[in-house]
Amino acid sequence: MAWEKLTLSRPNSVFVPSAFSAAWIALVIAGAFLTNFDEPYLPFAIAGGFVFFLRCSPSRWEIYSWLLTSALFVKIIHLPQVPFWVLRIASAFAVLGFGALLLLGLRALWSEQADRENAVAVLLPCLILILFIFVSARVLSLATGLSPQTDDAWLYVFDGSLGFQPSFWMGRIMYSSLALSRSAMLTYLSLPFAMALVCAWRVPLGARRISGHMLIVLLVAGCSGWILYNVVPGTGPIYAFGQSFPSNSVAYQDLSTLSLQKMSIAPSIPRNAMPSLHMAWVILLWWNSRGLPRALRAGLLLYVALTVVATMGGGQHYLVDLIVSLPFALAVQAAAFYSTPNKWRIPAMISGVGCTAAWLALIRFGLPWVLKSPALPWTLILGTASMTFWMESKLCGQKSTGVATGKESIVVSRMAAASSK
Repeated sequence: MAWEKLTLSRPNSVFVPSAFSAAWIALVIAGAFLTNFDEPYLPFAIAGGFVFFLRCSPSRWEIYSWLLTSALFVKIIHLPQVPFWVLRIASAFAVLGFGALLLLGLRALWSEQADRENAVAVLLPCLILILFIFVSARVLSLATGLSPQTDDAWLYVFDGSLGFQPSFWMGRIMYSSLALSRSAMLTYLSLPFAMALVCAWRVPLGARRISGHMLIVLLVAGCSGWILYNVVPGTGPIYAFGQSFPSNSVAYQDLSTLSLQKMSIAPSIPRNAMPSLHMAWVILLWWNSRGLPRALRAGLLLYVALTVVATMGGGQHYLVDLIVSLPFALAVQAAAFYSTPNKWRIPAMISGVGCTAAWLALIRFGLPWVLKSPALPWTLILGTASMTFWMESKLCGQKSTGVATGKESIVVSRMAAASSK
């Protein structure tokens, strides 16, 4: 990073950046002061700021400035009042994020063209992601008003048609291990930070233009998922069945005797079970991490596995929610490449949309059929998963990763360093 304007002696050349710097500092401080740290998602999104900051290859003195600035933010933020360890982690990471956001904004104001454009290309995706997480939490509550009653009974019976209740089974496993339950919980609540991590790595070194593809993928999934929440509204077994989760579930042979009726669940509980956007987003992060460092991809693969454990074991989702998220994610992945010539894009989109719609119809109207034998729903699940991953592999075969790696990464970094001299 370079801060050339700080060395200029002409008063007129520093007046405008000084004024904007004061405004930016005030804005970031106000954000730190007003952020609610009693919920984890927004703090984890803000924490992603330091990943974007590190992507700019900051100098040693900038690292020191970032750490010092972050330490000062400890005196500004309102630490969480809820004694929950995940909130403490989110708050600590958010402090680093606020310091990074402050320095990225100042770099954009005080650098010459190349470094200024690079700072903007890194800062804007970070701010958009934070705004997206902030708005999502508010919009999600609107689904409750549209669906005061839920279809949890249908989701429960479909899962039971497999011969057992997968979410109840996973819940018993998860809660039997403190390490597993804490790892799964941290994974589930830190999703915005994982989004920031992949989005930041998708920005090429020395980039001077905004790389918006990953943001488009996440935004399209979020908006589309919110619409589908109202088709088969569900909350999750821990909300629908309370004390029965995860210990007690209806036996397979008794499922046909259950009366399928809509359930009245407290309006404060989000109707965000079907499909699982949590799972869809994580799968999309994994798919779009091709070309990134192997260590990061390995970490993301573990993140996918822990998300499966967390979503079902925590009682937030049924297994069928996760299955439907696969063709849904495929449709989103294909839609995000609308401007890229690819012969597999249309087939992938049609397959994803059609399979998602078929699953929603099956859950609502086809339960008598799947209850004939556990082999039927298991076949549908395996077929859906196989189709999704095969079609996505064909889709990704013709698209570029958009990330500078290997020798290209070295060339780009050297060009960026030369432009800052």
